[in-house]
Amino acid sequence: MRDPKDTAKRFIEIHHPDCTGAMLAGSCARGEATATSDLDIIILYAGENRAYRESLHFDGWPIEVFVYTGEAYKNFFASDAERGIPSMPRMVSEAIVLKEAPVVTKMKSEASIIFAAGPSPWDKQKIDHNRYMITNLIDDFLDKEVGGEAYFLVNAIVNDLAIFTLRTSRHWIGSGKWMFRELKSMDSDLAIQFEQSLEAFYKQHDKQAIVQLADDCLEPYGGRLFEGYYLG
Repeated sequence: MRDPKDTAKRFIEIHHPDCTGAMLAGSCARGEATATSDLDIIILYAGENRAYRESLHFDGWPIEVFVYTGEAYKNFFASDAERGIPSMPRMVSEAIVLKEAPVVTKMKSEASIIFAAGPSPWDKQKIDHNRYMITNLIDDFLDKEVGGEAYFLVNAIVNDLAIFTLRTSRHWIGSGKWMFRELKSMDSDLAIQFEQSLEAFYKQHDKQAIVQLADDCLEPYGGRLFEGYYLG
C-alpha cells in the first residue's frame, strides 16, 4: 500500500486538480494509522458556500473526502462547538497541509482556536435536566434483574455520565472510543473509575460500583435529582 500522504496528493491531482487548498486529516495525519484506517482528505474551493462528503476507494485506500466551498466549513465548526463533539476542529487543527493556500491557513487557525476553547457551556437548566434523566436511569437500573435490560441500562448510564462529566467541565465529548479518550484526556483517574465500574458490573454483577460512579459524578452539581425538578 502506498504512503498515505503521497496517495492523498495523487488523489487530489487526479480528482480535484482545481481545488484552492487541501489537507490530510485523521489517524494518518497523526501517525496512528492501522491496517483498517482510511484517508480523511479535506478539499477547499472558492465560491458560494456549499459542502458535501463522499466515500470511495483509490489506489488501495478507502477515502473519506470532505469538500467545502467558500466558508461553508464555518457552519460545521459552530455545530460541533454546540453539540460538544469536535470532529471538524480536531481534524483541521491536526491536518497535514497538502496544497497551501491562505484559506487553508485561515481554516487551521480558526479550528485551533475553537478546539482549544472547548465546547459551548451548559446552563443550569441543562445540567439539572441531565441530573434528572440520569437519576431516572439509575432508579430503573436498580429495579432490574441482571440480564438484558440491565445491560442496556448500564450502557446508557455510563454514556450519559461521561457526557455529563465532560460537558460540565467544558471538555469535548466523543462517540464510541473517543468518549473514553476524552475522559482520559481530562482526568485519567476518573477514566479508570469508569472502566473499573463497568468491569465490576459485567464480571461480578456489582451494581453498586455503577451507582457510586454516578453519585461521584453528580455530587458536585447537587447529586441525583427528582424532587423539585420542573420543566415548563
